Amino acid sequence: MIRAVLVDDEALALKNLKYVLEQSEDIVVQEAVTNPLEALVKIGALKPDVVFLDIEMPGINGFAVAEEVLKIVPNILIVFVTAYDEYAVKAFEANAVDYVLKPVSPDRIRRTIEKIQKTCRLRNVSKAYADSIRNTGSMLGQTFNKITAWKNERIYLLNLNQVLYLTMIDGEAAVITEQEEYKVRETLNYWEEFLHDSGFIRCHKSFLVNIDKIRSICPMFNSTFSIKLNNYEMEIPVSRRYAGKFKQALNL
Repeated sequence: MIRAVLVDDEALALKNLKYVLEQSEDIVVQEAVTNPLEALVKIGALKPDVVFLDIEMPGINGFAVAEEVLKIVPNILIVFVTAYDEYAVKAFEANAVDYVLKPVSPDRIRRTIEKIQKTCRLRNVSKAYADSIRNTGSMLGQTFNKITAWKNERIYLLNLNQVLYLTMIDGEAAVITEQEEYKVRETLNYWEEFLHDSGFIRCHKSFLVNIDKIRSICPMFNSTFSIKLNNYEMEIPVSRRYAGKFKQALNL
């Protein structure tokens, strides 16, 4: 059963979304809240699987709320529900699992629920697989520290020292090595938490970098930086949001 919290400052739209969702046997609405700040408290207490978020709300928009939500529940799924279609690209850059236009319909919400279910299944498979690898390592007295990745329908176990960085490509998380690009089943927020003791650091909402692969760092404007990696041409940005933690990690 999928547990959901709904957030929309428009009471009528919130009521309609709640009604449509409750027609499905696969989802339970824990709370439907019109106040975004109250929603953060509820989400912290309830730890739902997914939050349905309006974007245009007075005082704070849905993207800002989503950032705070992910700090509280790092692996939560985000679905943006809005009357405006111009935010779609930004929504998927924010790792949203879906983007639904108002007024919501049963058919459209059914497709959203299917996406949520698929994402949850893949997460469970990835977690079970990773747990089995770690358990095997424990029995053998070794530490297995790998990333489970996919390419052309095949599974690869990547050593961390192979990985340059993780990023988002076409709305999906990806692992980049010197030679190849692979898909992974989790969000960058998940991998940031998973790899936080393994020499990886979040430098941008779309980039998680292997510190050992950094060749040089170039200061840019507005307290940002640009990273060059070993044996790799593309430069990686360090945004203002992550600059402080980045500098602290590298003693800059």
